[in-house]
Amino acid sequence: DVMLVRDDDIPGLIMDGIVELGIIGSNVLEETCLNRALVCGSISYKVLQHLDFGICRLSLSVPFDKEYSGISCLRNARIATSYPNLLKRYFDEKNISFKPFVLNGSVEVAHNSGLADAICDLVSTGATLEANGLREVETIYHSRACLISREDKHMAI
Repeated sequence: DVMLVRDDDIPGLIMDGIVELGIIGSNVLEETCLNRALVCGSISYKVLQHLDFGICRLSLSVPFDKEYSGISCLRNARIATSYPNLLKRYFDEKNISFKPFVLNGSVEVAHNSGLADAICDLVSTGATLEANGLREVETIYHSRACLISREDKHMAI
């Protein structure tokens, strides 16, 4: 059987043993793993193959007119994102504090709406950023689609 589900649900369905295979962006997989680690959930899966589609990056972006000389410029900034755990890991590695503002879509409008000083969102071409007066300043994660399975399943592709 084939199940069509939201991409955010795929890693959990795999890790909880409900489905055997899934195709998911590595960004969603990593965000799920970081979240499950926080709540002591099971993190058990195997990447069978990295695929040649869904290629993008998770990047920090600021308004065109904001001076930016490095990540420390965003110390204590309010940053809108759909990937709070990946963002927190990146800022923790840099030992920089920030204030996350979690949105589940349309992150690029957060600055123009006065909700955030900067954003952290997926970027492919950058056209959406540009249309919203933003520019990419730091890439924090490279992503692509991958085929995953339950850890206890050993399948040949």
